[in-house]
Amino acid sequence: MYKITSFLPTRIIFEVSAVKRLPEEAKKLGKKAMIVTGRHSTKESGLLDRVKKLLKDAGIESIVFDKVIPNPLSTHVDEAADIARKENIEFVIGLGGGSPIDTAKCVAVAAINDGGIWRFVDVEKDDIPAKALPIIAIPTTHGTGTEADPFAVLTNPETKEKIGTGYDVTFPAVSLVDPEVMLTLPKDQTAYTSMDAFYHSIEAFLNIKSNPYSDLLALDSMKRVVTNLPVAFEDGSDIEARTELTWANIEAGITETLTGVIANHCIEHGLSGYYQEITHGLGLCITGPYLFEHFFDDAYHKLAVVGREVFSVNEYDDKRAARLMITKLRFFQEQFNLNKKLSGLGVKKDVLEKIASTAYRTMKGIVVESPGNLEEKDLLQVLEMSY
Repeated sequence: MYKITSFLPTRIIFEVSAVKRLPEEAKKLGKKAMIVTGRHSTKESGLLDRVKKLLKDAGIESIVFDKVIPNPLSTHVDEAADIARKENIEFVIGLGGGSPIDTAKCVAVAAINDGGIWRFVDVEKDDIPAKALPIIAIPTTHGTGTEADPFAVLTNPETKEKIGTGYDVTFPAVSLVDPEVMLTLPKDQTAYTSMDAFYHSIEAFLNIKSNPYSDLLALDSMKRVVTNLPVAFEDGSDIEARTELTWANIEAGITETLTGVIANHCIEHGLSGYYQEITHGLGLCITGPYLFEHFFDDAYHKLAVVGREVFSVNEYDDKRAARLMITKLRFFQEQFNLNKKLSGLGVKKDVLEKIASTAYRTMKGIVVESPGNLEEKDLLQVLEMSY
């Protein structure tokens, strides 16, 4: 029997030039905003200046917090939240990829709740925020799904813990999803973010809580990534391919909300918590196929469906179809140089046990939703296979 709870309160505006809708949406939320963004890309593309002007022309004051880095830090959230309180910020705009939007969500919580953001992230405390400032998400990548879900991922630089969190109050109030702003995404980021969306979808599909609603979106999302990533990778200005990948990302965010990811995300969070220079999408690609092989006997029926529906595997036997799916996935990833080994990325073998232990302790909740009744030792085995 299925048990499905659906709560998707975000107003999603999806269209080319959706950013133009910012003034009318922002006016509903207040008269002073904090724009949370990264250090470079939105400045270099001119998008940050464009957003500031749209707000100014609408009579809305804004300040910018631009210290966000890939794998965002809890310390930066607390710093921005202090500024937001002092400046009487009424709503927060996350402008950029997953890191700025995730940071914006956490700033929205920390700005009006005492004690710093980590009290709401730390699994041992497990505090639930009752309120947050309203959030507008303007994504510039098609990877994290954060514009369609309540989740955010933060790293504690002192403990090396990288943990995903999310609450009803961290759903964006509105997301302006504009494929046009993705056109400047570099080739490597096009691949990394698209495969992040792919893994959100395939992990939700394999999750033991999967259901017909989430499965429908997950399969469609994967198909769109596999069909359109090669096109966008070769020609980043192809607006049709960008639009398809952007929609695939929204589907991935919704299906992740409905179901959740599995141990592959736990492993990668442990990995990039210790090695922050490893891009999330790349890490998922490195460990994902090995994880599927590890729990193959418990998941081959669904892996076979992915093989037939997404990779056009023409094989009646489920086990053979599932094996072919994993092979085709590796071939697909190879087009974008994503089949690396951890040893080649500077990961030290004697750190793998610590990575597995930290990952399991902080994100056990998604490990137990994986096929195969996985434990900490299983995470270590997958890391060793990936090494």
